[in-house]
Amino acid sequence: MQQRERLLAKQRSSGLAAGSMVKANEGLPAEAPTPSASRRPAPMGSPMGSGTPSSTMPFLNSASTVSDSLLDEDNSRGAVIPAAPPATKEEEEARRRSLAQELSERGICPEYDPAGAGDQRCTFDIGSVAPSEMRTFLHAPAPKHAGVLQCRIVRDRSGISTKLHPKYTMESDSGIFLMTAQKQVKNKTSNYAISNSKGGGKDVDAFLGKLRSDFLGIEWVAYGPGLNPTKVDSKVGHSLGNVREELVAVQYTASKWGATAKGPRKMGVVIPHVQPTGERLVCRTLNPQSDGLLALQKSGTANQLIDTYNNKPPKWNDQIGAYVLNFNKRVTEASVKNFQLISATDPETVYLQFGRVGKEVFNLDFRYPISPFQAFAMCLSSFDYKLGCE
Repeated sequence: MQQRERLLAKQRSSGLAAGSMVKANEGLPAEAPTPSASRRPAPMGSPMGSGTPSSTMPFLNSASTVSDSLLDEDNSRGAVIPAAPPATKEEEEARRRSLAQELSERGICPEYDPAGAGDQRCTFDIGSVAPSEMRTFLHAPAPKHAGVLQCRIVRDRSGISTKLHPKYTMESDSGIFLMTAQKQVKNKTSNYAISNSKGGGKDVDAFLGKLRSDFLGIEWVAYGPGLNPTKVDSKVGHSLGNVREELVAVQYTASKWGATAKGPRKMGVVIPHVQPTGERLVCRTLNPQSDGLLALQKSGTANQLIDTYNNKPPKWNDQIGAYVLNFNKRVTEASVKNFQLISATDPETVYLQFGRVGKEVFNLDFRYPISPFQAFAMCLSSFDYKLGCE
């Protein structure tokens, strides 16, 4: 507007007539109006507002309107700042490595953030269990007075046969062997044979049970030794006592087909109810579809027969851009397999935690009323790819 006023003053001082000014402009290329002049309305009291001749119009953009000018003057409030260009793949990988290293040094895993891992000290020596009593110890609930039992699981994928069908060994933190599991071949669904023999297999004296999943890898059930209910034949003397016992069931939450995975895994665990005396109820049935652990959990009416656990809900950390979980330095590397289990009746107590500490090594800590066999089976279920979840 100051430029416009100076130009008008110059025109008046030169004594040029309006007509001659228009004629001069007609003989020259039209000069682009300056942004400040083309986008602002004439102020009240200016020559435009007091009958200024049309010869002054070249100083205003004829396409400009009052509303356009108001929007332009308000650009400090409605400005849209261009987004920064996305980071390259190399930059993003470097950022993630840096975050993982920082979390590893702090003993934090970027997967979940349930708090209150509790006292991780173990007051029970697994080495004190006699070999003749080891089988009973592995199936029974962990000793109530023992606190948290600290163990580890080592995955073996070194050989040709174990590359596609890994072998898993569970041992105490002090190196005492407990169990081994081998993924079976020629099965339509994932099937692990669990044994307290280092050689594995289904030797009758060493066989502890097995873990099997559905086709999608969402539902898992671990059984003790015994017959499959579908193969029981009363004509040859089979009875309910010959049927295998259901010891634990694990269920993962499925995502919608075609949808990308959003956040950490969600899982629920069901075990037969453990009474205050430490005795576990027996879940043995000829109709697992209606009376098995998963069926009882889905019915929601068998709270006195089963104990249920869930992984503690995750919390997002804005500073590092990840889900985090404080394992009290028992887990040091990021993995989708890392989780902690809590009970709805006691959400502050962590009953089991599992996570990666090396490429093929995972720490497993659990407490009463979960048995070593149940804890091992729960963690084995997390290793397989979940077709319905991922």
